[in-house]
Amino acid sequence: MELRINSEELEALCGLPHTQQLAYLRGIRPYMDVKTGLVGIKRRISYQSISEQLYVEPHQGIKSQSFSRDQVRRAVSGLVRAGIIEVQSEGMQLILKCALATRHYSVQKKAAINPPQQAATNLPGKNLMNAGFSEVEVEKAATAEPPKAATPLKENNNNIYLLSQFEKFWLLYPEKKSRERAFQAFEQLAPDEHLLRSMLEALDQQLKARRAKEVTGEWVPPWKYPANWLTQKSWEDELNIESRQEKRDAKRRAHSATSAKADMFWNPESEASTDAFEEVFEQQHNVIDLQCYRQQ
Repeated sequence: MELRINSEELEALCGLPHTQQLAYLRGIRPYMDVKTGLVGIKRRISYQSISEQLYVEPHQGIKSQSFSRDQVRRAVSGLVRAGIIEVQSEGMQLILKCALATRHYSVQKKAAINPPQQAATNLPGKNLMNAGFSEVEVEKAATAEPPKAATPLKENNNNIYLLSQFEKFWLLYPEKKSRERAFQAFEQLAPDEHLLRSMLEALDQQLKARRAKEVTGEWVPPWKYPANWLTQKSWEDELNIESRQEKRDAKRRAHSATSAKADMFWNPESEASTDAFEEVFEQQHNVIDLQCYRQQ
């Protein structure tokens, strides 16, 4: 099938990184359905298939180059932010929509295949006689206007908005695993600005508390998968920021308070009287019993 790129697509691609341009021109656009503008339904695509299309074979003086799935995923996200494509994935199936591509050009191509005599039936003189227009006006009216790009639907705009909001969460979350599952969980939540701000603030506090415990040598549990963190609403968890050193300091302060309380009941006079009694007792035992000595 012949591939045609219109001026709007080229203008949108201008200035983007080469990885994004190649991902669109090599891995996405050639597989678009011209009737719906969708890629990934009739012929499935994936980040791996796009990566294979971007592979550079080794030649003399040129090294081979390959692109990872994460690099391709970032390139697709950049195309989404630029408004060139829209993500309409269903489950684990990657589905993209080329928002600026011209559709139904294959039908126009078939309509242009007409016998020469049929195209010559509408003579300029006949039009002039029937309508009274000049030849220049007739030629302008006969010029076909270029097809306009389809306007994205409101639903598609919501997908772009959710993806941009998800990128903020994904950049902050430390455990970057199972991105597609995480986006599905994020899409089910569909957080607004207020909820997303609360989630990001809670995640930032959890990161700071974890670093503080790691500095003191405390054991910290591993991070949850992003999808589990979202589905379990972990941003609502209570944060225990008290470290092991702070616990030891608290015990030391409690012990000091107990010792001070015991010293309050100490009576120095009673201790002095006890010492005097012991001294008299020792003196009495040191006196020699003369009577007992005489009897002996």
